[in-house]
Amino acid sequence: MNSADKPEDVINIDEALSRVAGDEQMLRELAQIFLEESPVWVDKIATSIANEEPEGVFRAAHDIKGSTEVFRAESAAQAAKQLEKMGREDDLEGADEAFGALKAELVWVRNALEDYLEEA
Repeated sequence: MNSADKPEDVINIDEALSRVAGDEQMLRELAQIFLEESPVWVDKIATSIANEEPEGVFRAAHDIKGSTEVFRAESAAQAAKQLEKMGREDDLEGADEAFGALKAELVWVRNALEDYLEEA
């Protein structure tokens, strides 16, 4: 798990802004969407693991990976990538552990994005 104490260590706003052509409003909207959608994706992964549905794990992990990559949240993106691969390969062996790591990383990302949005 990432042991960063500062949002700058979890996400990289400067790089994220470059990905959206410097459009601060768009980045803020993407942050808000992430905060709204990430719990849905997490629930989907949990349900899919419990029901042994690799496709559901793949899809939700793919969404998380793409969204965290926008904010350059490398540790969270890597954790999502691991679950995405498990789902794609139809092999959920170790998925509970990988999911735990992803959830821990997402706490950091969510906190960092909430801090970012509060900076108005």
